[in-house]
Amino acid sequence: MNGKPSERMMNKQFKRGDHRISTRAGVEILAEVREPGLGRVSAMILDLSLTGFRMRCITRLNAEKRIYMTLPSFAALESVICWAEGDYYGCEFVQSLYPAVFDHIVKKYPTLIMAD
Repeated sequence: MNGKPSERMMNKQFKRGDHRISTRAGVEILAEVREPGLGRVSAMILDLSLTGFRMRCITRLNAEKRIYMTLPSFAALESVICWAEGDYYGCEFVQSLYPAVFDHIVKKYPTLIMAD
């Protein structure tokens, strides 16, 4: 991937940095991600919204592919990688988080850095 948002994201007016569907919250969560058929790798979730997340993962992942992201004490969440820029990835949940689940995660894993 060339680091640009996918057409899928552009069609939903999800341009990186503006026109977000839901507000992002800064978090710091050590999670695991995996592509179907491959092993789990560590990732740091840096911000979270009802509809997706941004993460840093030093293992190269394939953009525009489905992945499963697992937070501590939660079931795996199916997501799609929408953009990649170096070690950073923007992902959209296949099914949005419930607001109560989002609030619980954000309260449990706060960061001192605010997301845009």
